[in-house]
Amino acid sequence: MLKLVYKSQILMKEARVLSKLLVVGINPSSGKPRRHSAINRLESWINDLGVHHYSFANVIPDPGEYKISMVDLDYVKSFCKGHDRVVALGGFVSQSLKRAGVEHYAMPYPSPLNRKLNDKNYEKRCISDCMQRLKN
Repeated sequence: MLKLVYKSQILMKEARVLSKLLVVGINPSSGKPRRHSAINRLESWINDLGVHHYSFANVIPDPGEYKISMVDLDYVKSFCKGHDRVVALGGFVSQSLKRAGVEHYAMPYPSPLNRKLNDKNYEKRCISDCMQRLKN
């Protein structure tokens, strides 16, 4: 009986942690999503992580070109409130979250143009590391 209670507590804890997950990107795309787009890779990562519910936000709310000076740190802090796990997609987002004082885990940007992700072992390690960070 004790083991069953303990296992259900672990599952409840994992569900709670993952339900407060926030994934942060740069800005919305100005075009329609394409077949092998960043959003498709992100969806695959989310599935690999076993996440069923998460929130998503961008550090810049408008599509188009961007630069670090366009990031409103108060805006970033506001959408991070209430989330105990934050995942940054790429270095630009990670830098923005650091400037805002938001603790986070940085994943590579999921774009098909990101050559590091051509190495499937690298991608698997990133997902595995992220999973460990989310559970701690």
